[in-house]
Amino acid sequence: MKFSSARGGLLALGLALAPMHASAADAPKSVYVTLGTNSGPIPNPRRAEPSNFLQYGGQNILVDAGDAASWQLVKAGVDISKVQTVIISHLHFDHTSGLYAFLSLRYQALVTDPVTIYGPPGTKRVVDALIAGMAPNDETPSALWSWMKTAPEKIYTVVEIGDGAKFSVGEVKVTAAENSHYGFAPGSEEAKKYVSLSYRFDMPDRSIVFTGDTGPSAAVEKLAANADLLVSEIMDPDIALARIEAKRYVPFFVEGSIKTHFSKEHLSPTEVGLLASRAHVKALVLTHDALPDEAIPQAGKEIAANYKGPVTFAKDLDRF
Repeated sequence: MKFSSARGGLLALGLALAPMHASAADAPKSVYVTLGTNSGPIPNPRRAEPSNFLQYGGQNILVDAGDAASWQLVKAGVDISKVQTVIISHLHFDHTSGLYAFLSLRYQALVTDPVTIYGPPGTKRVVDALIAGMAPNDETPSALWSWMKTAPEKIYTVVEIGDGAKFSVGEVKVTAAENSHYGFAPGSEEAKKYVSLSYRFDMPDRSIVFTGDTGPSAAVEKLAANADLLVSEIMDPDIALARIEAKRYVPFFVEGSIKTHFSKEHLSPTEVGLLASRAHVKALVLTHDALPDEAIPQAGKEIAANYKGPVTFAKDLDRF
């Protein structure tokens, strides 16, 4: 296995460091940026909430929009007025809280270029509510230029999608698969209402799969089959629960159900390795990561027990 950590260089695993990037002659035309790599919702001073950016052939795609997504786009050298597409994996706050800033900053700057927002059931309700939240600003005396603005509903188009959806963004072919992040019984009313999606992006130069938040899932394994790059979440349930207990973010009597959620509806290092191995992906990038630096060597070993390809623990603004 080839293993590297963007947060701390080569770690003491006795393994060879392998760069994730090809030579200039062979470098892919597509660019994938891990804008925010934190595992929400607990704020992290070093990392923003989950968001990603994909660029290919003039198409600029924001994949999830956690808090600070707009700031991170600017830091990555991306003009938010040039983002034509937003793709949301699921509607948990840590993946959507940056949408308000994205929509409102464009509106305030008089940007009228259209944006299409794809996401699971409920996405339109979220976007409509955020647009409604902009209205009070235009009613203030300082908003004298409001008459120059184009109504947001004329700029933003929301397309709600589900398992098996396929659509194209320019030359980027997108396939969605429902994953196991919510864990409701198949066919139940909850399962119909709450959907978490993973995405595959097939481009002329390579294929990239983004798991979003998920637990072990045969559907995600199938989606990721033979992908050039798998961008996966990772979580250590015990470490994550210890952080919550230390900060007392939730009452103690719900901690058991939270640990069950972490264990079954997220991916441990072992499960990440199994996913990458079973899907035969060429390289693995880890995000949505709350592991402290000292826990990375052990997590790397657990991944390596099943997956022998190159692994990178991403940090904010890494490019692949």
